[in-house]
Amino acid sequence: MEKISRPLLANEIRLLNKLKSNAIKERVSKFKLHDFVFIFLAGAVFTNMAMLMDVRMAVIVFGTIAALCFSFVLFAPYEMYKQRAQSRKRWSQLNQLLMENGIQVTRVNALQVAVAKEYEDEGDLFIIEYKAGEVLYLWDYDDQLKKRFPCQQFEIYTADFTSLTGRPVHALSERIQPRVIDAKSKWKYLKKYGGPGHLTTEQIEFEELMSRF
Repeated sequence: MEKISRPLLANEIRLLNKLKSNAIKERVSKFKLHDFVFIFLAGAVFTNMAMLMDVRMAVIVFGTIAALCFSFVLFAPYEMYKQRAQSRKRWSQLNQLLMENGIQVTRVNALQVAVAKEYEDEGDLFIIEYKAGEVLYLWDYDDQLKKRFPCQQFEIYTADFTSLTGRPVHALSERIQPRVIDAKSKWKYLKKYGGPGHLTTEQIEFEELMSRF
């Protein structure tokens, strides 16, 4: 494995620009001042109706609706402020990447690849022999790697880039057929040896590791 710095690729630039546009849209509030006024007045109306009703069920229903209206007016502005702040921060980070026009990646040339299939909802575990006696563990938690991975040559993005874009890996070669470890065998292995961390490495012969499943 080799850490390198390189310019952004055309597809990465397109992705970052798309995410920038989405961040700008998120900063525009869908609720205006008059919407909050209307919801507050609706809460007042339902409160009045609850006070006038003699039927217990009607009091509970109208009282609940009124409480929801007032809760929205009280808490929604803060939640919207937090969302806009997060969107501004994300936009700034995306823009910085585009201005720098460069990222750091870890380039990997795999010798052998195995995939231990998901048992419940823990994700697939890719086991990559990147040189003799050295393996890399790579978890696919959200089914983000199924389209073009595994492959023999690929790049691993930094955690910051992945958190911004949702893209963990960039394939440099065609997809290959990995050695498949069934889900039950993987689950037994995890119970016995524990789960390796995402993007951690281990000094072990590939075939020895396979024999544990």
